[in-house]
Amino acid sequence: MDEVRRARAFALSIADDAGFSERQTQNLHLVIEEAVANIVNYSGATMMELRAWQEDGRLYVSFTDDGIPFDPTRHPEPDLTQPIATRAIGGLGILYIRKMSDGVAYRREDGKNILTVWKALGNHSNIKIH
Repeated sequence: MDEVRRARAFALSIADDAGFSERQTQNLHLVIEEAVANIVNYSGATMMELRAWQEDGRLYVSFTDDGIPFDPTRHPEPDLTQPIATRAIGGLGILYIRKMSDGVAYRREDGKNILTVWKALGNHSNIKIH
């Protein structure tokens, strides 16, 4: 998947600019890779745009696509207490994005999905779990 390779380079670049540790860089890469893979594999999008910026002590990454409407913030968390054989398929990537980010927001605007995730810039050793 060429999009995922480009997303990896994007993640490494912005993590370096933000001064992230190696572990935080890996986490950011996985969050970006998961979001991009979901867009590519499930949305039917014909375009996707990634943006990153720093503001108010946070690193923000937004994913914009023209695929089918999907709000991952409303997707129920998988029941991890259930055995794998009986657990519903899907949802682990969205759970991972939520857990490895300090915040996740979604909006639908002008026929596009816009997912924004953020991570605090100061204390990179804390991982906030929602």
